[in-house]
Amino acid sequence: MQWFSVTALAVLGTVMVVHPDVTGRRSLAAEVVAGASTPVAQQAPEVKSTPTPTPSVHLTTPLRPAPTLTRQPKGAKPNVTASSGKLSVVPGVDKATGVRDKLTYRVEIEQGVSVNPAAVAAAIHKTLTDARGWQAVHPVSFERTDKADVDLRIIVATPTLTDKLCLPLDTGGEVSCRVEDRVVLNAKRWMYAVPAYGGDVALYRSYLVNHEVGHALGHGHSTCAKAKTPAPVMMQQTKGLGGCRPNAWPTIKAT
Repeated sequence: MQWFSVTALAVLGTVMVVHPDVTGRRSLAAEVVAGASTPVAQQAPEVKSTPTPTPSVHLTTPLRPAPTLTRQPKGAKPNVTASSGKLSVVPGVDKATGVRDKLTYRVEIEQGVSVNPAAVAAAIHKTLTDARGWQAVHPVSFERTDKADVDLRIIVATPTLTDKLCLPLDTGGEVSCRVEDRVVLNAKRWMYAVPAYGGDVALYRSYLVNHEVGHALGHGHSTCAKAKTPAPVMMQQTKGLGGCRPNAWPTIKAT
């Protein structure tokens, strides 16, 4: 009994040390020793909170990079005058349609000119192999290639580059030429033709090709022999028709 009393006093002393805690709330251990069957919920002291200001948020829309234009904006004028001075070969091959002596050529277009290279090459080859063209006059068949070793270079260039490639001939930024192995077609003429053709740009392009290639085949200039008849293809029709009618083909004669 004496040992029990000492132990009980020791426990009680221990309980008295930890009761109450520094916050004024009764500890769970003190409640158990005091005989409480369940802990007594204590009301927490009221804590006044200081409202935290909501930070203002400024949203910015990410800037998208400017799109790369793969074609000119609607309504923009095609470029046939701003010269880059650089030529690119149109890739591909168009086989000769005849069995006569093969004359090879490649098509080159100045970079930056607003034309479709493949369409230009197709139009040139169609003209050169047309039944009304030079293949019906000369023992020759035309074949397009993209190789370096060719008989003719057919070039579409701005007026500025045309003038340089045509030296010593004076093309004045307006007409085309043939010099040595170069057949130089003025891009301004290729795009817009001339008023005398009445808007028939495709027919004028055939004339342009046949006229300059005709020089490469050895033909000189001719004139309008009879008014209101087809102009000779070797007439300088870009400068005027002299009373004749537009004509793009060497096999069509004045009637």
